[in-house]
Amino acid sequence: MNQPDSLRYDFEQAMGESFAESVSPPIPFDEVSAHECCEVIWSLAGRNVTPTSLATLTDDQIALLSTQFGAYFDSPAPSATQITTAIAATLARWPVGSLGEA
Repeated sequence: MNQPDSLRYDFEQAMGESFAESVSPPIPFDEVSAHECCEVIWSLAGRNVTPTSLATLTDDQIALLSTQFGAYFDSPAPSATQITTAIAATLARWPVGSLGEA
């Protein structure tokens, strides 16, 4: 289903904020932005990431996302637990199905 641009923007902003809060430390909080976090997530999950696709990331994908955060920010990688916390925080704000995705 195609979402209005405003919903997509609001979801991506919430996702980026949740990840920015969760990956610091080890990534310095003043060096991480919501948009940069989205860039890292998009590199793994694709540009059309949804709450459903976030909720269904495998353990291997979560580990890879952790590694990608460290590489992107030239920092030690956040833990898999920090990534799952960020996903949970995102899903608390935007539950599965909230973008009308199947």
